[in-house]
Amino acid sequence: MHILNRLSGSNLRAPLLTFRDVHGVIEMSNPIYRVLFITIAAALALPATTFAKPNINFSDTLPVTGGISMAVTSHKLFEIARADNDPYTMITAAKLRRKAGLREVPLPSEEEGGAAHTSDGSALVMSWEEMLGLAVKMSNGNETVASLAEDVRAARSKGVVNGAVYSKARIKPRGKRHYRNLSFEGGKFAEVYAEGHNEANLDMYIYDADGHLICSRTDPSNVSQCGWTPAFTGNFTIVVENKSDQSSSFALMTN
Repeated sequence: MHILNRLSGSNLRAPLLTFRDVHGVIEMSNPIYRVLFITIAAALALPATTFAKPNINFSDTLPVTGGISMAVTSHKLFEIARADNDPYTMITAAKLRRKAGLREVPLPSEEEGGAAHTSDGSALVMSWEEMLGLAVKMSNGNETVASLAEDVRAARSKGVVNGAVYSKARIKPRGKRHYRNLSFEGGKFAEVYAEGHNEANLDMYIYDADGHLICSRTDPSNVSQCGWTPAFTGNFTIVVENKSDQSSSFALMTN
């Protein structure tokens, strides 16, 4: 009797291999071998993107001072000035927003889910001119404030930072807005900033082309900011989510 047949009747119960023909084709008669073979074959058949690394350089994520950073600081000063009824801080906020040199560039986006809008969405990105107007209004006719505001309006636009753009949009209560296939340059610090203007709670998520989560900001506020350094030039998806029960008009800013 062949040695394989003799072993098959023994108590060893070892995994068996039967030679089917002279070409040496192996039939795996034990289920363990079959499962192992299928697992290995499936792994080899996976696309290369399955094993792709996230498009982020973790060793180089230091931000640079630019239009986005100035816009963020401007908004913080704006909120302080409004809370304290401080026209001078409001003028400083206006000066920073003007220096940021923001340019409107419409970006295509897709809306997902959410309830019906709760407002007309008339409030949009706050311009430096509107901030100056608020400063004069809250000063109750103070001549010094009016003069400072006029100086800002008349000043030449020197030192304006280039590269920061914004796109206006609305987002439903409990809804999301997706910005897909936005390209960012490899090795250059990338910034994305969403600025709302009411009680909405805006969260932000950044995904690379392979679906890896690169950055997320989920603090309870009407602004959200992400920054990272792409390892290589590629496309990213930005998702802005409204976690509140209020509609929000907002501006999405990128460098």
